[in-house]
Amino acid sequence: MPSYLTGNDGSITFPNAHGAQFNTWNATFSRNVSDITGYGDTGRRRQLGIWDVSGSAGGFLEFDAANTSPGVADMAEDGASVVLIARQANTNLSGVNACSYSLTAVISDIAITSTKTGDAAVSFNFSISNGTIPTETWDEA
Repeated sequence: MPSYLTGNDGSITFPNAHGAQFNTWNATFSRNVSDITGYGDTGRRRQLGIWDVSGSAGGFLEFDAANTSPGVADMAEDGASVVLIARQANTNLSGVNACSYSLTAVISDIAITSTKTGDAAVSFNFSISNGTIPTETWDEA
């Protein structure tokens, strides 16, 4: 009987600004489908094309006293390193990503909220940007 994948984590590194600690993420992995049906065919012909990945993430902004320029314009650059972790390799969260996806992404939009109780949340949408499929690490050991 299979066990179910539980656990969560994730990170993002912006090239010239602060990062965020995720507490939620989602990603859609898709491939373009081209219709290559020609005259005389009696049924549809389709062919898979290139990969695409898009998604969103949310959590809390990281604070670094040495960072004096964490502007949103810097956060929305090309080349953000996104790591989506479905399960850590061990229970003490040592940073070993047992089941994860890593990709270089464009951050298309960012929403920042602040509440009276002190929460400073951030959410953003991302799409793969470097022309390669994400690196998948999957170790269920």
